[in-house]
Amino acid sequence: MDSPLDGIAFLVRSENRVCVLRTVAAETATRRELRDGLSMSRTTLGRVLNEFEERGWIRRTGDGYTTTPAADAILTKFVPLLETMEGIYNLGEAIEWLPPPARAVELRHFRDATVTTSTPDNPAAPFDRGLEAIRDADRYRGLTSTAIPSYVQALRECLRGGLDFEGIIEASFVATLRDEPQRVDPWYDFAERETAWLYDGRVPINMHLLDDVVLVWLGTHDGDELEVYGLLESGNPAVLEWAESLYEEYRAESELLDTATFSGT
Repeated sequence: MDSPLDGIAFLVRSENRVCVLRTVAAETATRRELRDGLSMSRTTLGRVLNEFEERGWIRRTGDGYTTTPAADAILTKFVPLLETMEGIYNLGEAIEWLPPPARAVELRHFRDATVTTSTPDNPAAPFDRGLEAIRDADRYRGLTSTAIPSYVQALRECLRGGLDFEGIIEASFVATLRDEPQRVDPWYDFAERETAWLYDGRVPINMHLLDDVVLVWLGTHDGDELEVYGLLESGNPAVLEWAESLYEEYRAESELLDTATFSGT
C-alpha cells in the first residue's frame, strides 16, 4: 500500500491528474464531456480515470463521474497549496517588494495579478500604466503616503471630467506643499470639493482602488523614501476585499482636507 507521501506524489507529478480531479470535483461529468472540455486524448483520459477509480478517488454514477469524500478532502487541502505556488510563481521577485500591509493577503490571491516593471525601452512603464488605469476609471479611491505631481494633475483633470474621486494621504506630505505654492492648486480643488482626506500618521502603502481593480506600488524603503520597482494590478475579489477594508480603516481615522490648510501660501 502506498504511503501518504506516495499519494501526494501520485497526484502532483501529473498536471492531467490534477486537472481531471478538479474538474470532476466541480461538476459531475461523463467521459465525453471531460474529453471535450479538457482537450485531452481518449487514452490519457481513460488512464487517469482508471487510476482514480482504483484509488477510490472518483466513482461512476448514472450521470457520469463524481469525486468521493476522500478526493474532496484531498482537494480541500491541495488546491490552496497549488494556488499559493501559482501566486508565488506569478509574482516572482515582486514578493520581496510587497508593502507590509499587502503581506496580509494570501499569496494565492495574487496568482492572476499583473506586475508592471521598468524596461530598458521604458523605464517609466509602471508610472505610465498607473496613469492609464486612472484615466480609464469611473471611480477612484487612493491611500498613499505621497503623491507624484503628474498623478495629482491627472486626478484633477479626471475629477473635473466627472471622476468619482476620493483620496487619503499623509498629513505630513500635504504640509510640505505650503513651501511649494505652485503645487497647491490641485489640492485646493480637492479641499473645496471635500474629496481629500488627511491621515495624521504614517501610511505604509501606496495603492489606488479603481472601479473593481487594485493597484499597489511595489518597492523598498530607503528611510522615508520609497524606491519604486513596479506596479501590481489585481481584480481578485479577495484582494479587492482586503484593499477596501484597509482603505475604510484609514478613512475612519482621517480628517477632511480644509482649504485653510493652505492659508498663507
